Amino acid sequence: MADKITSLSNPKISGYSKLKAPKFREESGLFLVEGEKALSDITENNIKIRDIFVSDIKNLPENFPENKVTVVNEAVMKKLSSSVSAPKIITVAEQKKYSVSEFREMNRLILLENISDPGNLGTIIRSAAAFGFQGIILLGNCVDAYNPKVIRSAAGNFFKIPTINLQKLGDNFDGFKIYTTYLHSEKSTDVRDVVPKSKFILSFGSEACGISENLMKNSSENVVIKTQNVESLNLAISASIIMYEFSEH
Repeated sequence: MADKITSLSNPKISGYSKLKAPKFREESGLFLVEGEKALSDITENNIKIRDIFVSDIKNLPENFPENKVTVVNEAVMKKLSSSVSAPKIITVAEQKKYSVSEFREMNRLILLENISDPGNLGTIIRSAAAFGFQGIILLGNCVDAYNPKVIRSAAGNFFKIPTINLQKLGDNFDGFKIYTTYLHSEKSTDVRDVVPKSKFILSFGSEACGISENLMKNSSENVVIKTQNVESLNLAISASIIMYEFSEH
């Protein structure tokens, strides 16, 4: 028989509701994810589950242990949820951590520097999965990858692409060719003319400021999208176009 909670002041609910803030996600190593599809994605990708909250036990897919399931009312669901409408299922899961050494074994990486928009990050994760990229480096002051809006924007692809947070690259990725995407570089290559190396990092800067000078210094080659009538494209759109051109198609 599953447990039942109806009180908004229940310690478990109060504690987990704090996971809507990045500070508490970072401190605890946990995150919230909403919906039945997200729960299926978590189990398919071997993400460890801490707790499952359901509005009705009938909403839960089969074969989940009851000792992890708690039935809650709509008010409790709303307290845990970051959506306008409370979902039928909310899962508390453990973040999957990756090391630099694991990323060094990959060949096709995305680097995002100081990006702040969760919708952009989620869309880039979705495109990375579509075009065969293996991991995403979040460099500097980036939006939290476990932001619920990131997970929703990734549309079921969030757990397919590992992410790692770094404050600087250093010499961790010696041997990788670093491609930057800086609009105002004096020397740039049309993305359609690039032949990617076997191990590379494709880098994008923040929505407001673009790529930093420090990252540009580490660049092996700068690539651009030739456009007409507009000066620049949305970050997620331009990243998706360039990822497609770099993909093995």
